[in-house]
Amino acid sequence: MDQAWKLEQHFWEELNEGRAAGFYARHMTSDGYVVLPSGVVERDDLIVRWEQHEPLTYELSEPRLLLVDGNVLVHYRVTADGSWLPDYKAYITSMYTWEGGEWALVFRQHTPEAEFAF
Repeated sequence: MDQAWKLEQHFWEELNEGRAAGFYARHMTSDGYVVLPSGVVERDDLIVRWEQHEPLTYELSEPRLLLVDGNVLVHYRVTADGSWLPDYKAYITSMYTWEGGEWALVFRQHTPEAEFAF
């Protein structure tokens, strides 16, 4: 399970270095996708879109891991900042599956922080 969290951290390191597209190319299943506040983006589109974005600075906190039927659910908080995404704060949930002898990203969802009376 810890390997899935390390992969998630690795994604943000690569994003910070302008290589997020490569992460998705190497570590996401062919049918994987990400749910963003603006909609659903499939793997191939993620690779193309990340080629067009500048790096972000970031900080990750509050990680939680959960094993679900042989898959790993990774949840954490991110604060990120960059010219195209200023002062972004969200909760991220990712699912990894065991494929080809390693963990592979299947799904990621961003839930932006907001006031919510619950």
